[in-house]
Amino acid sequence: MLHYLLMCRSLTYAQRASRALERIGITAIVTKAPKSATGQGCSYCVKVSEKNLIRAIKTLSDAGLGPIKIFLVTSDGSVSEVPNDLS
Repeated sequence: MLHYLLMCRSLTYAQRASRALERIGITAIVTKAPKSATGQGCSYCVKVSEKNLIRAIKTLSDAGLGPIKIFLVTSDGSVSEVPNDLS
């Protein structure tokens, strides 16, 4: 199953993003970003399903919490960055 990781500036931003998405009915899980996506282990992101991506990006942008980067995670676990112009 495909899902997306919306990179956030900090753990606090990831938590705020998750709450904003949960308020509109989008399940959003705060997690550490994989090293393959960031090159470091201390970044945080919000995980959302493929079907909620566009709505999630719009909601976060409207709230001033827009993601820094967006990564697609495929069913085999590979991670690739996607353009951040999806809104």
